[in-house]
Order: sequence, then structure tokens, then C-alpha cells
Amino acid sequence: MELVREVSPDRELYRWQLDALISWLRCGRRGVIEAVTGSGKTDVAIAAASDALRRGRFVLVVVPSRVLMEQWHGRLKVALPDARIGRLGDSGKDDATSCDVLVATRHSAAAYKPTPPTTAGGLLIADECHGLGGGILRRALLRQYDERLGLTATLERSDDAVTELLLPYFGGICYRYGFEQAIADGVCARPRVAFVGVPLTVDERAEYADVEHRLVNARQHLRAVRDMPLEPFGDFLAAVAHLAERDAGADGRAARDYLDAFSKRRQIVAQTIGKYELLGDLGPTIKNADGALVFTETVRAANHAINRLDPLVAIDLITGSTARRQRREILDDLRVRRLDAVAAPRVLDEGIDVPDANLGIVMSASRTRRQMIQRMGRILRRKRSGVSARFLIMFAKDTLEDPASRIERDGFLDEIERISEATGVFDSAHFEQLDEFLAAPGPEVVREPEHLESYERAVVDAGARLDRALDEASIEALTRTMGVETAYALVTFARRDLPEPGDEAVIGQLESRLPPAAKTTPYLPLELTNLPEVRKPRVEPKRLSTGQVPLEIARSGTGWRISCTGCGEASPLVQFRWQLFDQTVACRCA
Repeated sequence: MELVREVSPDRELYRWQLDALISWLRCGRRGVIEAVTGSGKTDVAIAAASDALRRGRFVLVVVPSRVLMEQWHGRLKVALPDARIGRLGDSGKDDATSCDVLVATRHSAAAYKPTPPTTAGGLLIADECHGLGGGILRRALLRQYDERLGLTATLERSDDAVTELLLPYFGGICYRYGFEQAIADGVCARPRVAFVGVPLTVDERAEYADVEHRLVNARQHLRAVRDMPLEPFGDFLAAVAHLAERDAGADGRAARDYLDAFSKRRQIVAQTIGKYELLGDLGPTIKNADGALVFTETVRAANHAINRLDPLVAIDLITGSTARRQRREILDDLRVRRLDAVAAPRVLDEGIDVPDANLGIVMSASRTRRQMIQRMGRILRRKRSGVSARFLIMFAKDTLEDPASRIERDGFLDEIERISEATGVFDSAHFEQLDEFLAAPGPEVVREPEHLESYERAVVDAGARLDRALDEASIEALTRTMGVETAYALVTFARRDLPEPGDEAVIGQLESRLPPAAKTTPYLPLELTNLPEVRKPRVEPKRLSTGQVPLEIARSGTGWRISCTGCGEASPLVQFRWQLFDQTVACRCA
């Protein structure tokens, strides 16, 4: 028996997407799907939303920005033509009573709190859910939604919001999909990676050495802190940030000194003159690419990149202040190749629908693992035959960026080297070898991503077909063979242009067998950094509406003094209360 499906190829889920939905069902429809950029997380969420609507539930989609609100709104209108799709945020003023699916920005969801309009309940989908841990934005995690789906490339933050807020709300990570698996499945392309070194100038090297001296002193103190994780470097940095934010004693001061010096050291290597000179030599490489993205850390660096490349290639700049219409026009120009490249300081790192490009130029290594995954996903999208995915990563020689350095090694280097087809280290003075390396064509045969083929034999063996109405006997056989979650997923998510007459009764039976969320739900383990103890907690000062810290007048023994309610610093003791008006307090809150 041959399995026949009527789902069109452009709507059919990848195998990993169906697996992710099955895992989410096993977790009682609560969980976070952690999947790399470009792999298709949005399609997973749309399938979940479609199923929720079929069951009479309301769907709220919470997104980071107005641009993403428009993107989601457009995708949902196409995928769910019979549903009423609303918007909340910017000029969108829809509410839960006027639509079936509401797409809201984080701030609007936190402010208006759109809850399910009926007792049937609802599904909350949080795109880039790692960003919902802040004091205001966490209000968008509405408890009235009993079904919850979080989407992110990596669930990590510099604070404790993951363990204190996000995991308790979503339940845990129900599925992970990394670049290695995505490349093996044919969902993403395997890159060629060229590391190109440039020298620091004499002045830059001297400044770098001075900052390095500050780092060494701070590092010596921090390494002696009890329970301080020394490796991997990302854990060490997370622990340092923890102390810097929370410790008011010597450990906290050393942590803040370290982070300040670390940031200045990154700035030196990110803005070295040698990198901009190298950019000027890359004009022909960018011109010959199938679309290029230039990643910088700051707007200033992006402007310098534009100034250097503008005479050589058609390039434009996108920053956080770029108007939405202009941003859309720039990306459309890159899509149709009216532009050769787009430069951006982190604004393309999260969520934005960027046209396919096959050359990524990284002027400074990523600051976080999430940023690294976002940037890689922009370039590693599946390519057509003969087109290769390529990264050119600039580094300042004999610095923290140098791939030969094993001290404080950036996690970006380990990740991209592990998944690359080939890597090479080149000197900016020897362009012939670099050109030859980057000019290598992509594979002639591009693997077709796996859809649902791996389930076909089990379905056939169970005596069922997904292209026709299902009876109780075939559903019972599917459940015995594959489990109730897989059977439900195949009947619903894999057949989005159905059901056939009579299917609703069968789906209802499967629905009743699905397990509810429980304490024993099979969530994936989350690797958390062991943070050192804060020996002298910082006290957040009380502030007036003006932002100033209030002072307190109080009797002390036989005299009077003024003290700051924030840091506790006090004025000298005086005999009479009226004498305080001539006193000052050496406040440390500022």
C-alpha cells in the first residue's frame, strides 16, 4: 500500500517540525521549541495555531516588534484564510473579541492583557520568548492561557529570568533543533568559513595592552571567588555579570571592572583601522556574491563600513532608527539584487525576515550565543545547487579574536568551526588564497529536506492512509504502532487541508487520550551556569519620581544627621535639627 498525501509541498511540514509538535503534545501543549534561525519555527507555530482554532480556542501571538507583527499577520492571513487575524500594537487596535487570532507586540500585550474571550481557553505563542523576562514585558505572559508555546533560537539570558519566570510559565524546553541536525537534514546549508587577520596599529596595540592589564588584575580577583566557574568562558562571563549586577562588595567591584575593560577591549578590536581597510579590498568578493550581509556591533561601525564600501558596491544601511517602509525597501532591493549588500549593527540579528544571502562578513565576533545563532541562520538557509554558504570573519591578530588563541575563546568560533565544510585562516595581505577559498562552488546535489517520509512505512504497516477519511480501527492501529501523540499529529498537523467527513469524531477520540501537563513531563535538560554566592548584596535605592534618591532626617543618640536611603551614607552628627540644612551627604548611589 502506498501512502498518498494531498498536502501541497509548500505547506507540508518538515520531519523535524512534526517531531517538535509531537514533543509539545507529549508535554501537555506547554513548552519551548528551541530551533536555530532559518529552520522554520514559524511554520510549527502556525500548525499549532491552526489546530487550536479547529478546537474552538483563541490564539494570541506575542512578538518582539511592530515589524514582526506585520510579518506574522501576513503569514497567518495566507496560512489561515478562514480565520480573522487581528493586530494589537502601533496602529493595530484589535481586541480578543473581534478576531480569532491576535498578533500583539510584547509591550501591547503587557499593557492591554488580551485574554481568551470565551471559556474554551486559548493558546499563547511567544516568538523570541527569551525576551519576555524583563520587569514590564513579563506581564505579557498571561496566566489565562492554558496552552503555551515559546519559540527561540536559544533560551538564555544574563539574569535569572529563565529559571525564575520563563521555565515555570512554559514548563520547559520540549524540543531542540541545532545547526548540525539542520544541516544533516538538508534544512540548512553547510558553510565555508574564512578567518582573515589584520594587524593592530601601534597606538591600538598600546591601548589594547593597557586594557589587558586591567583585565588581568580583575580576573585574578574573580578567579579566587568561591564557586566561580572558570570554563567554559561563556559560563565565566555569565557569573561575572551576575556579580557585577548583584554584589556591592569587592567581588562586585572586580566584576564591574572586568566587564568594563572587556567591553573596551572588544571595542578596540572591533573598530581597528585594519578591518575597514580589509573591507575596501572585499569589493569584488561582495559584488560576486549572491547577496551579502555585513554584521557590525555598533551604528558607528556600520556607517564606517558603508563609507568604505559605497564607492565599490551597491550597499545600504539598516539601523534601529530606520523607518519600517525604508527597511522593507532596502531588504526588497537586496532580494532582487538592486543592492549587493546590507550592513547592520545587530538589528538583523533577531526575527527580521531577511532575504537569502550567501556571504556573511562579520567584523567582530558575536557577544552572545543567541546573536551568533541568529547571524549564522541568515547565511545558512538552504541554497540552490552550486551555491555555497560563506562566512568571512575578520579578527585582529594576537588578540582575543584570534582563532589561534585558546584563552577566553569566543563560543562563536567553536560553534561555526564544528559545523563548517571547510575553514581557513588567511592574512589580509595575501588575497589570492582567500579568493580561491571563497570561490569554491557549493554542492551540485542539494539534499531535499525530509518531510514526513520516515513516518510513511509505519502508517502503511498500521493499515491506514492519510489521504482519506479515517475509521476507528485505523486510528487504533496508528495509536498502538506510534503512540497517541504521533497519531494525533499525523491526523491534524500533517493534514492541514483536511479533515474529511467523519474525521472530527476520530480526532476527538485522540484528543481525549492526549496526556495533560504533569510534573513528570519529559522536558529536555537545561544547562545552567553555577553562579557564585553574592557575599554583599547590592541594595536597590529607593527613588523619587524625579529619579533622585530620597534623604532621611533622623535622631542619632543625642544629635541629628541626614542619611541617604539608597547607599546609607550619612552626614556628620550635629546637635540641633536646624543645623542639618547646612550639611551634605557624600552619596554613592550615582
